[in-house]
Amino acid sequence: MLKPISKNFRGIIIINGPTNSGKSQLAEYLIKEQDSITYIATSNPRPDDEEWQSRIDIHRKRRPDDWKLIEHPADICESIQSINDNDSILLDSLGGLVEQHIMKDDYQWHIFQDQFIKCLINNNLGIIVVAEEIGWGVVPATRLGHIFRERLSKLSSLLSSHAKKKWLAVNGTAIDLDKLGDSIP
Repeated sequence: MLKPISKNFRGIIIINGPTNSGKSQLAEYLIKEQDSITYIATSNPRPDDEEWQSRIDIHRKRRPDDWKLIEHPADICESIQSINDNDSILLDSLGGLVEQHIMKDDYQWHIFQDQFIKCLINNNLGIIVVAEEIGWGVVPATRLGHIFRERLSKLSSLLSSHAKKKWLAVNGTAIDLDKLGDSIP
């Protein structure tokens, strides 16, 4: 039976899943018993996109008022480093983070990616990371879409290799990947 994570959890938990799979709700459920929670929303606002704003509003309405909120930080690592050691973090999501850095060339992206992973693993925080699964379906028709898919997939995979727990959310069902799967050598 699915239970919230134990108090004072330390390390990374990653939750992957497609759109509308329940991954954010799973993350919110798993972290809800922590004493102090900081929610990092990575997506930039899109004032001309009503559907996107509606999705953001759904997330806002589900969040308890006592959770601290950092929205689309300019420097994600600086924001994480500023968080109290007693806090737990829910970072939703990797896709928004990749979007913020999509215009970087490959060299700049790899520097950012390495710094981001180091800032997540080199602290004493409990961090739940929500990551979109986008490589299972349609092949992007644009170069930028291809870059986004590749960067998000690689970043998610790299974080998974450092995670203490890995979940997959599909159609409102939480799948414990650590119990069902084996790492590929």
